[in-house]
Amino acid sequence: MTNTTLTALITLFIIVILLVHLQHKRTVTMLLTTNTYMGILAFSIVLLSTSIDVLKADVLGMSVLSEKSLVACQFQGFLIYERFGCCYSSFVLQAIYRLLRVLYPRRLFLQSFKFNFICIIIQWIVCFLLTLPSFIYRDAFFVLYKLDYCCGLRYERVPQFLYIIFNVFVLPLIYMSIIYARLIYFVSHQNLQLLQTQQGRRAQRDYIIMRRILLTMIILVLAGIPNLGLAFLVHFKPNLSGDYYMYRIEWMVPSVSMLTLSIGLVFITPRLTIVVVSCLQRKNQVVPQDNIRF
Repeated sequence: MTNTTLTALITLFIIVILLVHLQHKRTVTMLLTTNTYMGILAFSIVLLSTSIDVLKADVLGMSVLSEKSLVACQFQGFLIYERFGCCYSSFVLQAIYRLLRVLYPRRLFLQSFKFNFICIIIQWIVCFLLTLPSFIYRDAFFVLYKLDYCCGLRYERVPQFLYIIFNVFVLPLIYMSIIYARLIYFVSHQNLQLLQTQQGRRAQRDYIIMRRILLTMIILVLAGIPNLGLAFLVHFKPNLSGDYYMYRIEWMVPSVSMLTLSIGLVFITPRLTIVVVSCLQRKNQVVPQDNIRF
């Protein structure tokens, strides 16, 4: 719960900085970065809400959740995965933008603020639709874990579990890997003279940034490996489903990963680093008393 609260506060602070920056200078890079932080914030809020319900249930008992309808509980469980998927796929949107501006530098509409804003809306809609079947058939996907006081995926239902994991984790990573490989192919097959042009230098910069983003996504996937271990354990021993506080363990590592990600993005995105540092420097500047006009 502490990790999620810190993530929400840090993310909210950076979002405010980015929104102020976008009012003065509309850059697509900062727009897409804001989208990623919006995804982190949305995920953190839902996870924090679930943690608060769990804390209430720990203190007051199961009666708290008995007053809350099972459908609302299952919807909350659905939102956790859906919001995490939106956050994860926002990296793919960044990668697509960087690839398109390298391959098609003269097609300016692909680099326009309006076009990418529409892409962000489409991304959120697609993420919602991909995970929506899990809520439509919620009884087959989500169950109330009485020891954890919250609703989560049925570990014993491997097809349903893999459906969510594939759409939330695997698909974005596949897309990102394909885009990354295409950019590597472009950079490696250009001659030295072309790489020294503006397009070549931009391709090299985007290659470095995308490599950092891909490594970040891989780390997030590795953070979910313990969850797969729990799923396979329950598949072979269904009677263990819901035991050992499985659902609390499931989101413990991702919450730490999101906290690390909210801070780490500042360092792996050069323009974001400049925006945040310049904002902090302006706040630390002391205005000379002689220059103050009353």
